[in-house]
Amino acid sequence: MGANANEFKAYDLLATQPVSVKDLPERERAGIVVSAVTDMNGRNHTLSTFGDAVWDFRPYFEQSNVADGQKYIPWPEDCTNHLVNDCKAVLYAWYKRGLPGSKPPVAMGICQAAIASAIPLMRWLMSLNVHRFDQMKPIHVANYVHHIKVRLVRNAHSVYDSLRIMDFLWIFRDETSFPLADCPWGTSSLWRISGLGKQAGRNEVGKTPIIPTDVQAQVFNYCEQILASAPDILNQRDVEQLGLRNPALIAIRDAALYVLSITSGMRNEEVIGVELGSWRSERRDGVEYHWVATTEHKTGKGKVEFLIPELTIRVLELMSCYAQPLQEQLVREIEDMEHQTDPHGLTDRLLQIAKAKRNTKKLFLCTSISGQRESTRYHVDALTNGGAKVAFRRLAKAAGTSWLLSPHQCRRTYARTIVESRMGRASLVFLKWQFKHSSMSMTQLYASNPMQDASLFDEVLAEMADFKMDLIESWLGDQPLSGGAGRAIQRVRAITLASRHALLAETASYVHIRATGHGWCLAQERGCGGAGLYEASRCVDCRNAVIDESFADVWQDLYQQQRELLAIDDAGPAVRQRAERDVRWAHQVMKDLGLLAESSKFTT
Repeated sequence: MGANANEFKAYDLLATQPVSVKDLPERERAGIVVSAVTDMNGRNHTLSTFGDAVWDFRPYFEQSNVADGQKYIPWPEDCTNHLVNDCKAVLYAWYKRGLPGSKPPVAMGICQAAIASAIPLMRWLMSLNVHRFDQMKPIHVANYVHHIKVRLVRNAHSVYDSLRIMDFLWIFRDETSFPLADCPWGTSSLWRISGLGKQAGRNEVGKTPIIPTDVQAQVFNYCEQILASAPDILNQRDVEQLGLRNPALIAIRDAALYVLSITSGMRNEEVIGVELGSWRSERRDGVEYHWVATTEHKTGKGKVEFLIPELTIRVLELMSCYAQPLQEQLVREIEDMEHQTDPHGLTDRLLQIAKAKRNTKKLFLCTSISGQRESTRYHVDALTNGGAKVAFRRLAKAAGTSWLLSPHQCRRTYARTIVESRMGRASLVFLKWQFKHSSMSMTQLYASNPMQDASLFDEVLAEMADFKMDLIESWLGDQPLSGGAGRAIQRVRAITLASRHALLAETASYVHIRATGHGWCLAQERGCGGAGLYEASRCVDCRNAVIDESFADVWQDLYQQQRELLAIDDAGPAVRQRAERDVRWAHQVMKDLGLLAESSKFTT
């Protein structure tokens, strides 16, 4: 199939370009090559220069799920050259040199900073008749920060991203023709101004929502139905009864996309990056593991592997059948483009060939008109992030739920579900394969494969801390509690705390909390030795036990079951004595939790 996709990137030409535009004559500055490609004969073709109205970064995106439309920076024509050129200068400096102490960003970082931060700021300044950055006053900065925070309420990360251009304008102020007079944040920092600095111990603002358990079950059950019927639908396609864009085929791809996302913890770009044959199984010390490999771009780790259940292996094998005709069509498209000799549109054709070659083994393919000059011509492409979002909304609606399902929710939901399972809460039935390793520590699980994405483990541990903080915070609220420790916690609620969140963060870091099925056990080294797991009544007066409202149904059932046992005439004195004791304890818990009137008397 010709040259490797990476060979189209004109790295040699870019390496000769200056890393700074400072003090360069206008004409020389405008001619700096920002992006370029190399053809099969080794000739360079410039895509965009510093002075161009549009910067084209298409060759430098490795992520498979990014649409071509997101790979450009369309510099605004309704803003002054003073504003535009200074924004170009600082972003170019960042792209070539990186921030002090860090490596340069990838192309996606530059595009996002320009589109989400630089262009909106320039247009806002123009609306105030501010035409240069040296005309910005502290009042402008304060008003713009307020404007962004009102628009992006509760989302500190988005506030940070929207204000970031001002950080660059200050850090790289020597690159600008009209530098800022003062640091926009004064003695503070963007980190604190955006609200991220307040979340060091507890990050609730703007957090990705967790998919509710009932929604997960509803969507997953629907996906199982779709995938169960998939072989018949694929057979119909193979005998040319269905076209490649048939809704039944698209439903298979959508269902597989959700199952892989929710059972692996991958980000969307990593799911879309999964290729044919990139999964494997192995048995170690009697434990069977299943892995899928992909490429991690966010932090530049490269190839990583994710633990998946056997169910997902079957889904990937099904997707290899789904993708085969699309992969074959993509190979034909590449051959057609490589055989074209018309010099017209050569640069675009080189980019299309390079992109197509990166996608020839991908599983999550679609037919698209993105990036085509002939708008009516469909071609094979990898599913984009935008396409995945549409697929998830379509999937949720078809499953009968109104939840606004989104790909980025799956990673955090996966981490939270692991935590719920390890903390003794009921985990989802469809993930039971994944949690067969729940008895292993995180260290053991990670050590089972050094190629795993460590950041996923970090997110699981962060969710564990959040879970414990949420739980302890609920105990410090006004809900009724039972158990020896529960009643002690109720007594300390009246104590005034200088910082409730600081207490939560500190406490959650060292308190061991385990679920028993009928309460929470806080025992550290000495306790009942596990007897409370099997004899619920032991926990009622134990100094290490907390019984909160989440276990109300359990104790109501225990109370009713023991009363039924007492009604049996021939159970014997020992059974009756035990049942009377357990009824008394269950009655005490129900009374503590407010499930019985205060005046309610216990009778047998």
